[in-house]
Amino acid sequence: MLNIVIVDLRPATDQDYDWLFELKRASMMEYVEKIFGWDEKFQSDLFRRNFQPEAISIVTVEGCDAGMVETEETPTHLFLKRIEILPEFQRKGIGTRIISKLVADARAASLPTRLRVFKVNPARNLYRRLGFRVVGETALHLEMETVVPGLPC
Repeated sequence: MLNIVIVDLRPATDQDYDWLFELKRASMMEYVEKIFGWDEKFQSDLFRRNFQPEAISIVTVEGCDAGMVETEETPTHLFLKRIEILPEFQRKGIGTRIISKLVADARAASLPTRLRVFKVNPARNLYRRLGFRVVGETALHLEMETVVPGLPC
């Protein structure tokens, strides 16, 4: 028997603010702690300054909020700014489905998809499996991009 999970996206609203910050804490604290140490006030202030619900989609699984994705389309590429999935929903193929759809939509528009990931975040392996290659790095991040057939490298 097939186990079909319904994954969908809904627009974020101002009312999602607290839930989205809790999602950040649940999904990213481990990596931020390894690099900087988690400073609750700093993270809360940073989140508040950068909160733009109109740029965020909430990932729902079977109708339950399970994560978020934020992208920015530019004339030259689609930038995957953030994808965060609650730990209890991770490693179930949800991120793969969301990212694969974003990459396919960008390719259909002849655009590569780009992202930045903390070097300590194991999601970098998922991105490699989905066709991203490292095109640069900083002290803390890998900069990754998909290749679009027919476009110069």
